[in-house]
Amino acid sequence: MDNSKKTYDVSVIIPTYNRSKLLSYTLYSLVNQNLDKNRFEVIIGDDGSSDDTRDMVAAYAKLMNVKYTFQEDLGYRPASARNKAIRCAEGKVCVFVDSSVILAPDCLSEHIAFHARQQSPKAAIGYVYGFDHNEASEDLLIKLVEPADPVASLKRLAQYEIFHDVREDHYIKHHNKIENLPAPWFYFWTCHLSVATKELLEVGLFDESYDGRWGVEDNDLGFRLHQNGVDICLLRSARAIHYPHGKDKAGKQEEGYENCVFFHKKFNTPETKLFLKHYRELSLVDINELSLKASAKMTTLQQSVG
Repeated sequence: MDNSKKTYDVSVIIPTYNRSKLLSYTLYSLVNQNLDKNRFEVIIGDDGSSDDTRDMVAAYAKLMNVKYTFQEDLGYRPASARNKAIRCAEGKVCVFVDSSVILAPDCLSEHIAFHARQQSPKAAIGYVYGFDHNEASEDLLIKLVEPADPVASLKRLAQYEIFHDVREDHYIKHHNKIENLPAPWFYFWTCHLSVATKELLEVGLFDESYDGRWGVEDNDLGFRLHQNGVDICLLRSARAIHYPHGKDKAGKQEEGYENCVFFHKKFNTPETKLFLKHYRELSLVDINELSLKASAKMTTLQQSVG
């Protein structure tokens, strides 16, 4: 598909399920982007909500370009919900965010500028404050974040290291050059990222085999994009806040592990094996570092044998 014929610069893809209040925070931040509203659209992928999501979205549709897709509630199906939204996309680039993510006013402009200056296919991982925070700090996080004022909220959060992007240590360790790593798809989390719509269609969108369980469908997409020649890069200047909401971390971790087993069987590489091996660990293990060390060790062994 020719991206030059697309109507918008960006299509913002937001999956949701019975989170109208959190979704309203996200949509409010989109209404207040410092970008002409004719340059972007917002597409809601509703996974079968029974609350007032539809009516709330309709109210925002009066303020910006909004599309609403709905699928019957047949259980947790984020891959299907996102795919349905992507198929409606008229933007050159899809920006994925979750329904709880509050974007800085210049966030979409940063994504657009990033893709405009590239000479080859790229995906951009946006920076997310407060994501996967320690539950003990949730009360403080809520006090620091004012959904109607992302700029002030970001300034406050930047002062607390505990609320920096949970991947920050990895970014620093690898000098922000995650595109040079053996498994940059490890950081490919759809809470906040962007990629050209054309590239998504070429690799076949999200694998809906992951539906029914939480997790890993985004890593799978990132893996296939990476295999298809798309560099996965960090875009620090695209900033967002993950507003806290209760979740069953232990339950999700187990569901994610099951999906991780499927993921490894599907691709079966040394990196997917490491991903599976360390998936249940509480800390965010740097599988890229482990992979690089293993590769260096193998090179040393081959040289010694030679």
